[in-house]
Parts: sequence; structure tokens; C-alpha cells
Amino acid sequence: MQILKALWNNTYGLLVDDGRLALGALAGGSVTGVLSALAPPATVQVYAGPVLLVWTCLLVVSNLYAAGRHARRLVASPAVHQGIR
Repeated sequence: MQILKALWNNTYGLLVDDGRLALGALAGGSVTGVLSALAPPATVQVYAGPVLLVWTCLLVVSNLYAAGRHARRLVASPAVHQGIR
């Protein structure tokens, strides 16, 4: 039962707690959709994929940067060194 609870908590944390990543993914899909709707078909074929790829790469890099800052704060926290966390 403990394993299921840990799996649920990790999955919940991945999907819900990182709202910035979810909002960024929705924004990237929206930008690509708007580009596809407004641009001529030839332009969409050339640029829709690269726009989505660059957006996704920027999301991943910004998320890793934020996670690194958060981890650095946790490691520097006195609570970690005292065994409270």
C-alpha cells in the first residue's frame, strides 16, 4: 500500500504541482495552432514543427533551471542538515 501511495504522490507532483510547465505546454500548442490557422499551408509545413520544437526545448530548459534553483535552496536549508526534512 505504501508503494501505491508513493506512486500516486509522485505522479500527482509531476502532473499538478508543476503548473508552469503545463501552462507552457498549452501555450505552445496554442501558438502552433494559431500559426497553423493563420498561415498559408506551405508556411505551416515549414515552420509549425520547428516552432513547437523550440518552444518545447525552452520549456524543458526553464523547468530544469527552476528545479535546480529549488534543489539548491533545499540543500542550503538548515533543516536538511539537521535531519528535519
